[in-house]
Amino acid sequence: MNPSARNSSCILLLAAIIGTAVLFYALSPRDTGHGESSAPGKDLKEHADEAPAMISPPTRSPNRAPSIEELKNNPYALDPAPLQLTFNAPPFERQGNGTIHKKDVIKMLEALNETAQETTVDLQLLRKAIGAYYRIFQQNPVAGENREVVQALTGQNLHRLVFIDPQHSALNEQSELLDRWGTPFRFHPISRSLMEFSSAGPDGTFGTNDDVILEEGEPLQEKS
Repeated sequence: MNPSARNSSCILLLAAIIGTAVLFYALSPRDTGHGESSAPGKDLKEHADEAPAMISPPTRSPNRAPSIEELKNNPYALDPAPLQLTFNAPPFERQGNGTIHKKDVIKMLEALNETAQETTVDLQLLRKAIGAYYRIFQQNPVAGENREVVQALTGQNLHRLVFIDPQHSALNEQSELLDRWGTPFRFHPISRSLMEFSSAGPDGTFGTNDDVILEEGEPLQEKS
C-alpha cells in the first residue's frame, strides 16, 4: 500500500472514532445531581411537582374595576361596599319593637310643612331624608308611589331603619306623606340615585301652574 492510501485510511478511521464518541455522548442519560440517571422528560415532571401552588388573587380594590370573570361569578361586583355602621350608637336608637330610629333625620323632619317656611324647603327636607337613606343603602327606595316611599322610610327596609316618625302629622291613614294642603307629595324616581320631589300646590292638582317641583340638581338650602 502506498503512503497516500495509508494516510487516507487513518484519517477515515479517526473520523469514525470521533463520530462514534459524539453519538454515544449525545444519547447517553444525564446525571440528575442525585447520583442517578433519569429518562427524557422526567426532570420536567419532577420540577412541575415541586412548583408552588398558585396564590389566589387578593380581594378587589374599591378603586379597581371588576374583571369580566368577577362580573360573571358575582352579580353584585359593581355594587359599592356597604358602610360600616353601628346601629347601637347615636344617631341611631334601637326601639323595643325591633326598629332602629335615625334620630337626626326624624328630628329634622319635624319641621316638615311648618307654616313659616316655603314649600320648596319641605321638598328639600324630603330630599335630605332620602339622601340619608341612600348613604346607608346605596340606592334610593325602590318605589314609585308615595306610600311605598313612606314604607321604606318608616322601617320596612333591610335594617328596619326609621327615618320619619310613623306618627308624624303629615302622614294620613293610608301611610301617605301629605303636603301642607293635604295632597300626597309626588316622588318621581329617575334612577337608583336620583329622585324628583313635587307638591301639587294650593289647588291640590298636579300639572297646573302652582305646582312646586324640586328637580334633581338644585342646590340644597341648609336651615340656619
